[in-house]
Amino acid sequence: MTELLTAVLSATFLVAVIRATTPLLLATLGGLVSDLSGALNVALEGMMLIAALTAVIVSVHAPWWIAVLAGMGMGALLGALMGLFHLRLRADIILVGFAVNILAAGGTPFALSLATGGDKGTSINLVSGKIPAVHIPWVDGVPVLGLLSGHSLLSWVAAFAVFGLWYILYRTPRGLWLRAVGEAPAAPQAAGVRVDAVRMWSLVASGALAGLGGAQLAMFNYVGFTRDMTAGRGFIALGAVLLGARHPVGALLAALLFGVFEALSIVMPGLFGWIPGELIQTIPFVVTVLALILFSARTRRRESAA
Repeated sequence: MTELLTAVLSATFLVAVIRATTPLLLATLGGLVSDLSGALNVALEGMMLIAALTAVIVSVHAPWWIAVLAGMGMGALLGALMGLFHLRLRADIILVGFAVNILAAGGTPFALSLATGGDKGTSINLVSGKIPAVHIPWVDGVPVLGLLSGHSLLSWVAAFAVFGLWYILYRTPRGLWLRAVGEAPAAPQAAGVRVDAVRMWSLVASGALAGLGGAQLAMFNYVGFTRDMTAGRGFIALGAVLLGARHPVGALLAALLFGVFEALSIVMPGLFGWIPGELIQTIPFVVTVLALILFSARTRRRESAA
């Protein structure tokens, strides 16, 4: 137990938490935007996976920032595709989301084999790019403050995105429209707000944020693409949306919680060899289930009180 406590309080563990939290936070913010508009995006997993492969392939032939934009754009394109089927063709949003996930699960190995000349498991044959780490010269080596340096550029983007999304949602008319469309669409529609347009753009923004999460995963957390490398992070992000009470700050705290457990699943096998690594890796998913149960119980209590 002492060894575990020492490992958890170390700077290395805190860096691992931030690294694990970044793609989760970006996907969680994407899920939050679409959920608030009333169009639940269950395709976060597939969007992250397709965006990760897109970013890796593009990074072979272009600078890293173009690859990140390509991953972001692919996520936005998938969000627009979901909006087309759901809002124009009136398909069920949940079924459309699962269709994207199935497409990602089967399509990414096929696309990877075309890009690598036959390898369907990893992109080891591709020399892919990497997102640079941001080093702050005046805090490097300083106790505590030094932890702010050396993180991915997208970690900073994710942190600022939390504040930016909070400001848009609660300090701008468009944020009010978004929340109103999700809660009572008849009211903003009567005021002249185009409900379908708001939901379409929320799905596009959701996909773009999930795409950034996929790019972070494939170009910083792991440099390269591996089949099914998202490993359920998109579904964990959905749980984080609910656990965070559908609020940007709550989403940040929930993503941090899941990031801690993911980092623990990496640290604990080295400290407790008698515990199967597969069992430890289930920790984030168990926490997701518990988060959904707690959210459901809280919702029922509020409904009973009302």
